[in-house]
Amino acid sequence: MAEEAIMRFLMERGGRGALQSEISESLGFSRSTISYFLSRLESEGKIVRKREPNVGYRVWLRGFESDSKLLKIGIVRAAEYPFIFELKSSLEDKGYSVYVKVYDDGVALMSDLVVGKIDAGFSPLITQLMFYAAFRGRFKIVASGVSGGGSIILRRGVELSDVKKAGSTMASTMDACLKAYLKDKGLSDVEVIYFDNPRSMIEALDKGVVQMLSIWEPYSSILEVKGHRRIARFTDYLGDFPCCVLAINPIDEESLNSIIEELKRALSRKNYTSEVSKLSNLLGVDLRLIQKCIKEYEFHSEFTIKEVKEYLRNVGLEMTSSWMLKGLRAG
Repeated sequence: MAEEAIMRFLMERGGRGALQSEISESLGFSRSTISYFLSRLESEGKIVRKREPNVGYRVWLRGFESDSKLLKIGIVRAAEYPFIFELKSSLEDKGYSVYVKVYDDGVALMSDLVVGKIDAGFSPLITQLMFYAAFRGRFKIVASGVSGGGSIILRRGVELSDVKKAGSTMASTMDACLKAYLKDKGLSDVEVIYFDNPRSMIEALDKGVVQMLSIWEPYSSILEVKGHRRIARFTDYLGDFPCCVLAINPIDEESLNSIIEELKRALSRKNYTSEVSKLSNLLGVDLRLIQKCIKEYEFHSEFTIKEVKEYLRNVGLEMTSSWMLKGLRAG
């Protein structure tokens, strides 16, 4: 039973393989049981094991190890990732095969990251820190990414005094900003409803299920086009905060350094005119709207630990920042 489960699991992982510890955690067998069956499968020539410094053995089905440079990178469906195309291209120039998967929200992305379905992902820092705490630092956070790009949107024809319900996404920068805004405006009685994708958020605002949204680009601009009103930007409450940064699973040091190096190079460009049409196609959003949305973002090749701590204080995480920051790698 364990042997069959291991073979199925490794088949699903393909060229990425899996750390021996991940196999045990994912399948629910003890480490000694997994070690026994892996040794048997290895002696039968069915699997290949290679030791990776500081993380243990990575395991593949025989024949898949030649594809071990496959990288699966996740992004949230947002307008802040024009740099992903240069990152993908530069990594492919170094011999990696890169697959980019788009998620509707950061929680879904991080849920896949911690179980190894993707190798790395860009998502809100606050979401990553929640997962970092829950999964005991299973991944690393690279302090390079994007700030800005989100807004508080008020339904057309509605005044602040009319707001009874507001929408956001859970464990996110959107949620932190919404709560800061409601507190600032004395709207403590407003009920916050959480959604798991931007489409349902927009539908809820259009139908009046909620009267306010805390949402990111390009959806803030899409809602403005629909006649709803932008009443605040995230930067008004959180400053030049590190919204989306990179979370990455344990991989070999060479690959980790390659990703960080190429990410910083891609983020240093600042001008992404040539990538706008690609991002428009990837997200299925009008080109002119994407061109407008990108101006709402700032791109940072590196956030300092001081900047990250300031952000955590702004969202009420000052007391826990010291141990959460163990996962951060900056510079």
